[in-house]
Amino acid sequence: MADEFLADSQLRSWVSIQWENWPSFPLVVGVALTVATYYVKCVAKKPVLITGSKSCADFLQHHCPVLVQEYYPTVWCFTSRAHTLICGIVRDLADGKPPSYQQDILHTPDGGEIHLDWLDHHGNHHHGNHHHDNKTRPTVLIMPGLTGHSGSAYVARLARGAHKQGYRGVVFNNRGTNGVELKSARSYCAANTDDLHLVVSHVKTLYPDVPLMAVGVSLGGIILFNYVAKLGKDCGLVAAMVVSVSWNVFEGTRSLEETVNKLLFNRYLVKGLTTNLRRNRVVFDRHASVDVDHALQASTIGEFDERFTRKVFGYESLQHYYTEASPHRKVPHIQTPILCLNAADDIFSPLDSIPVEEVEKNPNIALVMTSHGGHIGFGDWLFPSRESFMDKLYQQYVDAVFKYGQELGNEEEEKRVDEMKVRE
Repeated sequence: MADEFLADSQLRSWVSIQWENWPSFPLVVGVALTVATYYVKCVAKKPVLITGSKSCADFLQHHCPVLVQEYYPTVWCFTSRAHTLICGIVRDLADGKPPSYQQDILHTPDGGEIHLDWLDHHGNHHHGNHHHDNKTRPTVLIMPGLTGHSGSAYVARLARGAHKQGYRGVVFNNRGTNGVELKSARSYCAANTDDLHLVVSHVKTLYPDVPLMAVGVSLGGIILFNYVAKLGKDCGLVAAMVVSVSWNVFEGTRSLEETVNKLLFNRYLVKGLTTNLRRNRVVFDRHASVDVDHALQASTIGEFDERFTRKVFGYESLQHYYTEASPHRKVPHIQTPILCLNAADDIFSPLDSIPVEEVEKNPNIALVMTSHGGHIGFGDWLFPSRESFMDKLYQQYVDAVFKYGQELGNEEEEKRVDEMKVRE
């Protein structure tokens, strides 16, 4: 009994000493208030909306309320790298199984295959003043990032988001992704839009009376932007949205090759690319210009693109490929309404590489920038597993386009009215 009392007394004495050595309560409160003040003053901010069109700005602010509210990035991981990593990991764990897609295989002229995963909305849905069945249901084409596919958490969220609004979603899996073997010596790249053209034509053939829009994330966003710029009003889309695109591929690649970014992101992405290539190397071993073994040794995206991507697609050099791929060069050519979402701290797209001045000159483009959010992060408040800012903006924009899209694209009429007023 005496031993137990002695032990208990020693424990209380040790706890008392430790407590006395802790910072005083006022200091703890002061630090907490300082952090909270910094967060509210410097981190939580309304998104910035940049566009060359007053009607577009009014349309977005009216129909996408998330744009006029404060955005509170996830409190405990709002820095760019943490936001990118933690939001991705938490969502992968929280989202569980991907939706129950219906697979559709599109055969290409070169003997290849493109796998589309459809998430349809069964049942009737009222769209504005219209009643939609399967033949007229508005559809969203979803384009994943560099190593993404229909099973990736952020892609599944986009598909579910379209479904939640009563629309149809279809995921365009790039060739050779999602465990699918290549049937021809062709994969995918940021500058080539041929496969996207085939997919859009395929969807329009299946559902000729359906309004179609597209959303692209990261690499998917680059391809989509380049496609819309290339085909102009003949792109087959009523609108588009791109998220976390690298506007200047040279600058994005340079940023990813910085030491920390190389360790955290570059090597992970290259591993995904080389894994796909290793699984499909049999179709490339016969490709005269590609040394597969050399490509498999790549340690950065730049090296992989130099040794493999640009050669498969026939670009003279890496410089040539990246020049053709960079969306910032195509801004003046956009003729279809397109919403672009970037975080100012996205290491894949450095802030000074975003073509703000060019966007301001084109009434068909709207650029939304958040102060934080990382790359495809955009976590909201305390829990990254909740619907992110990206998810909310995407769902609101999709719904606005399909219900009130006639309000978009009135810039020419605005100009005509202004010109008439000047003459009078």
